[in-house]
Amino acid sequence: MKTSKAYIKRWLPNLLAGLLFTIALFSFWQVPALCAGNREYEAKQAWRVILPTIEVFWQEYQTAPAKLKDDAWPLISMLKNFIKAYPDSKMLPEAYYILGEAYASVSFWPEAEAHWKIVTRYFPNSKWTNQALTSLILYYERTNNQKKLRRFYREIMRRFPDSIAARTAEVFMARQALLRGNVQKARQVARQVSKASPTPEVDVPELLDLKARLALHDGKPKKAIEMWVRYLNLTRNPASRASTLFQIAETYRRMGDVLKARKYYALIRRDFKGQPEYLFARFRMLQLKEQAREQLARYTKGQVSMPDFYESEMVFQKILKEFPKHPLTREVKKEFVATELKKKDYLKALLLAEEYLREDPNSPYSKDILLMADQAKNYLLETSYDLDHLKRIVSSLKPYLTIHEDSQIYDFIRRVAHKKWVELQQELLAQKRPIHVLQEYWRFREFFNDSSALTKEAKSNAVKALLQADETFIANGNNLKLINFYLSNKSKIDRLGVPGHYLYLARAYANMGLDQASLRAYQKAWNSDPDHKLRCTILMEWTGQIVKAKRFKAAQDTITLMNLYCPEQSIGAKALLYKSKLALWQKDYRAGLNMALDSMNMKPEPESVKQALLSAIYLAEWNTVKKIYAKHSKLLKKQDKIKVLRTWGDEALNLGQPKEALKPYKALNNIEPDEPANKFRLNLALASGKRPSKAARIWTDASKEVEGLWNTVFKAEASFYKFMEKAGGTI
Repeated sequence: MKTSKAYIKRWLPNLLAGLLFTIALFSFWQVPALCAGNREYEAKQAWRVILPTIEVFWQEYQTAPAKLKDDAWPLISMLKNFIKAYPDSKMLPEAYYILGEAYASVSFWPEAEAHWKIVTRYFPNSKWTNQALTSLILYYERTNNQKKLRRFYREIMRRFPDSIAARTAEVFMARQALLRGNVQKARQVARQVSKASPTPEVDVPELLDLKARLALHDGKPKKAIEMWVRYLNLTRNPASRASTLFQIAETYRRMGDVLKARKYYALIRRDFKGQPEYLFARFRMLQLKEQAREQLARYTKGQVSMPDFYESEMVFQKILKEFPKHPLTREVKKEFVATELKKKDYLKALLLAEEYLREDPNSPYSKDILLMADQAKNYLLETSYDLDHLKRIVSSLKPYLTIHEDSQIYDFIRRVAHKKWVELQQELLAQKRPIHVLQEYWRFREFFNDSSALTKEAKSNAVKALLQADETFIANGNNLKLINFYLSNKSKIDRLGVPGHYLYLARAYANMGLDQASLRAYQKAWNSDPDHKLRCTILMEWTGQIVKAKRFKAAQDTITLMNLYCPEQSIGAKALLYKSKLALWQKDYRAGLNMALDSMNMKPEPESVKQALLSAIYLAEWNTVKKIYAKHSKLLKKQDKIKVLRTWGDEALNLGQPKEALKPYKALNNIEPDEPANKFRLNLALASGKRPSKAARIWTDASKEVEGLWNTVFKAEASFYKFMEKAGGTI
């Protein structure tokens, strides 16, 4: 019920006004023969009907702009009907002017501009002309359309040189000249307009604003305030009133009279919510509040509450969004940067400073913003951050590294990005995330190719990360992942030129059984100029892989390099083993035996034992073979034992020493009792040198222990000896 009453109360004046206006129009059209005087009387009556709605509009335009979304349209309709009904009325300039303001209140700017121009062009001497001109100029200033504004001034002065509109335009041009520093031009116009009529300040109230600004320039702030107060009494335009009140408040603030300044800011904040000055007043109130807080902090040694940064940022952002070209917005930008510094959000302060200086390098606050940007840069460089903050800094600064180097703070951004990017890599490395370190380094190199200490440090981090990744891959048995990672990033990794990486890569290939690829990786590791310690490791492993692949000609080269570059390692157990294998391949059995024995004496290993046994076997030094086998055979794997015993027995038998072959063959049969080939060898040794009858018996008895093909073979051997016995021969 309360809502309904409020609704009726709000809309009743508009309904009554509309009804009366319709009756007036109806009466007018019903009496077409009325004289001109009566028609003007009718117009005045119709205008009186609209006046209450106009007053409501002005009040809401000033204090409650949100309501105008609904309330402005009935007024627009009334004014359009009035203009249509009374095209010759003396109220027409005012109607057009208010119609422009009504359109402006709902952001129909082209329509507003058109109706204001009608006033200035068709009613140049009306008292509403300067109001319309003021609205037009404020509109052009807020949209920063200076070119259009100057063209409009020239048009007014050309078409109506002696009119109020022309004098008003002159005053506005003089105000612009004063803002540019041309005081002489402003004074000249003020004198000329003052002499143009007996009541210049009534005809052109904006003259008072110009004189107030000149007084302020001359160091007479009180006189300036007096003139602005007089101007307030002569203008109805909410934009002009708000602007003037703000000038008064600003003047009191500069005079140090904070109480009076706060009073005017509060008045603007209360009554002019639809004007830019509403936000600017809030901005100043926040500034004054912060100044008071800082002053109190000095007396209480910092024991005060923190400022409301959220409210400040909200006001700043709203001003920047809605009034980006307004002169005061430049100061707002400076304060925004200062606020972020107080919040210790140095990154945001730096980026805001870069944006503002790039957009407006000639701002009167450029030096202040540049100084704050320098402070933000220093704080960023000196402050330690965790991983998440480092990521935020780097990702935020990265896009700015592509801006033109003429930017005033490009060097600040580059220095911060340079250092924090390296710190990000270090933090990732400490957290054992080597792949991420490498990815960050490769992105880093897209922007930083200098030879500075930081860039060298970044490369050092990348090298450590690569080796850390390789080590992790190998330790976890992820040989294929290591290989795939290298192949996917081959060109980038090759530019790092890390010998240790190619060593790990060679190991991965070797573990996968890819001998040729492994050898190529060892070759690359050697060609990458490793240090002395790593060089010897590469040579040792490379030689081992070559020997394993039985490429003994290549092994000669690597062993020669080992003797040259790594003399101490070249006489170690492993090196001697490789040399022994090479000697064995070269059939230098004596050298092979000696080096194998030396290696075995340093560190008995299955390979060195096997190598010593084979060398001694080929030298037919059976006692040496027996000693080595008796002492170290337990180190050998089963298959290695089988190979050694088989070679031992075969060599002895080939040399016509069947007795020497018996021991290895018997041992071989003990290891593999079910292997017919071993039985065959043993019987060869047993029958060798025996008379045919005895040899035939040996093979006949042995044939009973085997089946199948081997049984046939054994019987064939027995038959052979039986034949020789009958023939009277000997073996």
